[in-house]
Amino acid sequence: MPRDMKAHFVALFLLLSLSAAAQESKSLPPWSRGMLDIHQISTGHGNAAFFIFPDGTTMLVDAGAVGDDTTGAKIARYIARMAPVNRELNAIITHYHADHMPGFPEKPRLDYALITHYHADHMAGLPDVGTAIPIDTIIDRGTAYLPPPDDAMMKKFRAFIADKHVKEEAIRVGANDQIVLRNEPDAFKSFEVRNVAGSGQVWTGEGNGARPIFPTTYAKEDMPGENMCSIGLRIRYGRFDFFTGGDMPGVPDAGAPEWQSVETAVARVIGPTDVHVANHHGSIDPESAFFLATLRSPVIILPSWSPTHPSQDSLKRMLATRLYPGPHDIFATKLYDATKTSIGSRVDQLKAQHGHIVVRVAPGGDRYQVYVLDDVGEEPNVVAIHGPYDAR
Repeated sequence: MPRDMKAHFVALFLLLSLSAAAQESKSLPPWSRGMLDIHQISTGHGNAAFFIFPDGTTMLVDAGAVGDDTTGAKIARYIARMAPVNRELNAIITHYHADHMPGFPEKPRLDYALITHYHADHMAGLPDVGTAIPIDTIIDRGTAYLPPPDDAMMKKFRAFIADKHVKEEAIRVGANDQIVLRNEPDAFKSFEVRNVAGSGQVWTGEGNGARPIFPTTYAKEDMPGENMCSIGLRIRYGRFDFFTGGDMPGVPDAGAPEWQSVETAVARVIGPTDVHVANHHGSIDPESAFFLATLRSPVIILPSWSPTHPSQDSLKRMLATRLYPGPHDIFATKLYDATKTSIGSRVDQLKAQHGHIVVRVAPGGDRYQVYVLDDVGEEPNVVAIHGPYDAR
């Protein structure tokens, strides 16, 4: 049997074995080396996504907390439960002193925390997460088009970075060497995190180049807003492609210039994608027809947390089979009853109406599955498994 075909069957066997284990135990089987895990955490108060790269490098994208001071702690507990932990099989604690026992089990650490843009529903919970779990590096969108200097959330964010002495970097749009594998940097050659967009810049599609999205001059009423400055990332692992883009818009307001469709600039350079996170929670201005038809994602994660998520129009576009053939499997993190009433019968077409959504990519990136985890209690048990899907 050819080596690539053998690896293909090994990856499939691993996915199916883990699915069987999950169905039997009701818990998500732990991450193991070679897998890529993407956890869209259901908080009901903003956006938060936790990643485990194939070598165990960890990354949190956003930590939103609107109207609930406990959300950051909940995100931290979820990460602590899911993060890979190194344990000695035959651990011996020689005596009960602090210099001999607090590392058992080892406390999880975040290698990267990325803030897509400066909004409370994407970053207000970060100080609480960073207090519970050490963060090595924070990546944000930089200093263009900043909120007012007296913004309370930004003051808290800056104070947290200073207090914890966290390394802070601005996103380098176009680069694929800013977010990298840290534990085994040379072990997974087909893995890459590409910085696609941020603060009015977009990757050129070649090398590490970037070009402006926004014009140098514009009318006062067209000044770019915070959502337009959102960071966008493409994660590639073998044949598998994933995209997340914060709250970037795709459908400009009536009469607004077309360059305000950041989705259009992004779609032109990333092309087909296996899984993407619905921009701006599926609200009124994302998931344009051009964006959806270009990405053609079989799986869309809808990070909904408000009664306005998703809007009728956005969901209608996401489900439109005339835009591209094949699956349009949509997994929502939380739908309110008012939202279900608003979107009507289309709610029955969703694969999940609430839960933590976990995309698990098999070693090598040829296949992936989607797990829906219970988000009601503290134990995120598996309630549904979808796939395996073939990566393109």
